[in-house]
Amino acid sequence: MINHISIGTNDPEKVAKVLAEIWNGYALPFPHAPQGWMVFADDGRGSLVEVTSAKTVLVPGGELPSEENFDANASTDQFEAQFVEKDFVPEYVATHLNVNSALNIEEIKAIAKREGWRCFVANRGGLFQLIELWIENRFMLEVLTPEMTEVYVNAANPQNWADILEMPLPPKSQNTTNLNLIG
Repeated sequence: MINHISIGTNDPEKVAKVLAEIWNGYALPFPHAPQGWMVFADDGRGSLVEVTSAKTVLVPGGELPSEENFDANASTDQFEAQFVEKDFVPEYVATHLNVNSALNIEEIKAIAKREGWRCFVANRGGLFQLIELWIENRFMLEVLTPEMTEVYVNAANPQNWADILEMPLPPKSQNTTNLNLIG
């Protein structure tokens, strides 16, 4: 399960409030990122979206903390990733987000129309449908109604993908590092 994702937008507060509306969730400030907001799905699973300024990038901290004398309660702030504003803003990004919504197609389209954002129902190769909603007309949000979600969940599995590729399903990946430690 994916717990959260960060997306960059031109107006983080506005976008966060629209996402909260689509999710029937909550939008709250996210002080760790410049102009940042967080959208909570309030689904009992901790699902959320961090909405930052499009100029914000995530950079790693400095050196790594010492693993000797590890203290689980010690501060690691100086080593942690930091949100930093830059000057460059890409017009489009490959990152996108697929979310479930309790809203129906007409309600989602009405929100997009109100915001002036591109929106239509897409048929992904005949496997499933979704609503392609372009946040600020630059970031793709795929929204699934409850009916679309049911079809998507049934279609989005490894065996179906292997069948489409006309190949056998390979064995599940294993963590060989841990396996080597055992033997």
